[in-house]
Amino acid sequence: MLFVNRNEYIFEATPRMSTYQLGWAMHDFVSESSTNHLRFSQSFRMWTRRSMNHRGSIALNQGQSIYSFLNHWLLVDNPIPKMDQIAVPDFNFHAMENWGMITYRESVVLYDDWLTPTRNMLDGFTTMAHEYAHTWFGNLVTPAFWDVAWLKEGLASYFQYFAVSMVQPTWRMMDKFVVDTLQAAMLLDSADHDRVMNGRNVGSPNSIMAVLDFVSYKKGASVIRMLSHVIGESAFRDGLRSYVKNMSYDAATPHDLYRHLQSSTDNHGQLPRNMSIKGIMESWTNQPGYPLVTVTRNYDTGTFIVSQKRFRWNKTGGQSQSELKWWIPLTFTTETARNFSAVKPRYWLKRKCENFTAPLNISSSRWIIFNIQQTGYYRVNYDEDNWKMIARYLSSKDFLKIHRVNRAALIDDAFNLARAGYIDYSIAFNLSKYLVQEIDYEPWVAAVNNLKFLNNMLSGTRVQRAFQEHANRLLQPMYKQLNFTDSKDEDINAKLNKELILTTSCLVRSVDCLNVSESLFRNWITKPNETIPRDVKSFVYCEGIRSSGGKDWYLVMDRWLNTDLQTEQDLLLQGLGCTRESELINSYLELSVTDEQNVRKQQRMMIVNAILDGNVENVDHVLEFVRSNLQRIIELYLRAFIQGHSEQLGSTLDAAKKALSVALKNVEWIKKYLPGIGKNIFWVKMVFE
Repeated sequence: MLFVNRNEYIFEATPRMSTYQLGWAMHDFVSESSTNHLRFSQSFRMWTRRSMNHRGSIALNQGQSIYSFLNHWLLVDNPIPKMDQIAVPDFNFHAMENWGMITYRESVVLYDDWLTPTRNMLDGFTTMAHEYAHTWFGNLVTPAFWDVAWLKEGLASYFQYFAVSMVQPTWRMMDKFVVDTLQAAMLLDSADHDRVMNGRNVGSPNSIMAVLDFVSYKKGASVIRMLSHVIGESAFRDGLRSYVKNMSYDAATPHDLYRHLQSSTDNHGQLPRNMSIKGIMESWTNQPGYPLVTVTRNYDTGTFIVSQKRFRWNKTGGQSQSELKWWIPLTFTTETARNFSAVKPRYWLKRKCENFTAPLNISSSRWIIFNIQQTGYYRVNYDEDNWKMIARYLSSKDFLKIHRVNRAALIDDAFNLARAGYIDYSIAFNLSKYLVQEIDYEPWVAAVNNLKFLNNMLSGTRVQRAFQEHANRLLQPMYKQLNFTDSKDEDINAKLNKELILTTSCLVRSVDCLNVSESLFRNWITKPNETIPRDVKSFVYCEGIRSSGGKDWYLVMDRWLNTDLQTEQDLLLQGLGCTRESELINSYLELSVTDEQNVRKQQRMMIVNAILDGNVENVDHVLEFVRSNLQRIIELYLRAFIQGHSEQLGSTLDAAKKALSVALKNVEWIKKYLPGIGKNIFWVKMVFE
């Protein structure tokens, strides 16, 4: 019997699912359906606030193509015959894969084609692909427990690039996977830790959150990508189809995945007889870190020796750690062959084998490059002569004959090997000289990431300005080819490259970049109806604020508070943090601890991060603000946090201790490497001149 003024709603039967996948949404939003008339067009919808109606069109149409591809590739239908997607105005996470009702932060899926930067939209598409992949990896097939979260997060992180790459092949998404995901994972995985993909004790909500880290996401995806190249795309696809079909509505373990991939691999005949998927994968999932493969050539005998050990920032770590060994797929090409598409392993460095020797039928004056397209989750070091041959070739007119992903890998490996002390910085600086002729996005991402690290570490030292001048010399040829305007004719790679090169040029204080940025900012301040080109906004806002006073800062603040589009809000928020004025910094910090209705809860920590990122000296202001307002911060946040999350304090204190340890290690690093870096910068300067 119904009560008066009550309504009864009857829903479709819910399939068997894990409880975390269930979600409810009560709202007065409006919906928009995809205009792509594909299989799911009648039930593929985006729900938004009324003021944001139609802002989801770009993401919705792109998303349906991605979802349809995944459904076709896996050949297992989603038992829930609809896909509702909700853009939530105030959402702590970027997205959540509730089955049949995905929720997103507004900035992930709501765009303005002329206002939203290309990078933001691309990140949104990959986030959507990640959540769609959870339909199969996480929802239909759920990991047995959180200690093997990589079974869903690693696979979803892989498919967020793979699916987009298949829908938009010219975007080179699997190349971007290397610099966005694999190299980022290795950077974090180089620390002294014992975190493994399998087997961490999980017994509380806090420990569950702790395993949803780079190991489950980025490292998991990188190891999965490596395996797909080892066994081949057909075996990988057929194995996953079998896994999803046979494990649907069930809880899976890594052994279930290995079993289905092994059966498929046996049918395709991709592995040597004495090897198994389980054996290979367990060397990667049950051990922390990753290997450094060292290739040492004997130029007299025409052979090379390959050896392995764990790569780590502290390379003199304990013996137990140095004894870790992996099954490593070895791919390589030579200066004579230059075959950068041969990603099937030519050799295996076995787990019980520390090294082996093999013949090399090339001239002693020609290079060899391992880890083709960086398909393996490992770094490579060479003898000094081979490094010099590669550097010479990169500086020649033939440098494009080395695949762009391998150029990115060479840069990233060389600088991180030098950072950890495996090679001298002279090798990395010598190799990077070729960047004056680099044109591709992916090598520049690897280069910029390492240039940023050095710029941060050298901050406040006598060497920093010389380093910035050196970085400018590398950037200048590419910088001169670019402009600060938007163009519909540019492809996505050109747009990303523009944002990257111009942002970095301003970061290392290019006079022209700073002048143009300030001019664009002043024009926008005086003519608010004119917009700053979307792909240069992030650094133009920042540089404009940095060189302005309080009047402009408050004007930008007003525009932030009166902007409804969250992607634009976030850009303005980040720019406001670039001020150098103490009074403005304190005013901004106040917003993070007051109940201002125009400031979303998710933006409070973003304000603090924007200030910390804005200028090096802002760190002191933040620390002073916390000291002066400690009781207030405790009253507003910590008391409630302690009451609801007391069990998390242990891991929080551990994180604080680790942060302090990193800071102390950074001080030691500067003392150790500053003289050598300074010497190399001045040597490179003489070479250029």
